[in-house]
Amino acid sequence: MLELDLQQVVSQAISFIVLLWLLRRFAWRPLLTILDERRRHIETTLQDVASKKTELEQLQAAYAQRLAKIDDEARVKIQQAVLEGKRIAIEVQEEARAQAQVILAKSKETVELELAKAKVTLRDQVADMTVEAVERVLQQKLDAKTDRALVERALDELERGRVRA
Repeated sequence: MLELDLQQVVSQAISFIVLLWLLRRFAWRPLLTILDERRRHIETTLQDVASKKTELEQLQAAYAQRLAKIDDEARVKIQQAVLEGKRIAIEVQEEARAQAQVILAKSKETVELELAKAKVTLRDQVADMTVEAVERVLQQKLDAKTDRALVERALDELERGRVRA
């Protein structure tokens, strides 16, 4: 059935062994060296990736902390600005009140001064009118200084009478 030629089998076995020895000698070791280098390169790359990943996570955590700190600082600064605004508003209100009081006091003084002037003017006018009325009644004119003094004295007595009442 199967006819095997021993010489052919032996020559193929020898050729196979020589081929294995040649492959092992010239191809196998360089291939293994290349594969080892590739494996080391991949391991190194994976380690770098892992370290970069860890570094990235640390950076993200630091970034999150900084962002939280910035938010806190912003909140504090906003609160400070609000408080400063309220303080300034209170100062402005107090200053406005003080100015209003000064204006009111000046207005009162002005009114009192004007009232005093009006009283003096009115008194002079009443004195002049009284002198004129007395003059007409008496149909004679007394001395103007004397008339005026008499009228002013009468007005003074009237004012004292009002003040006492």
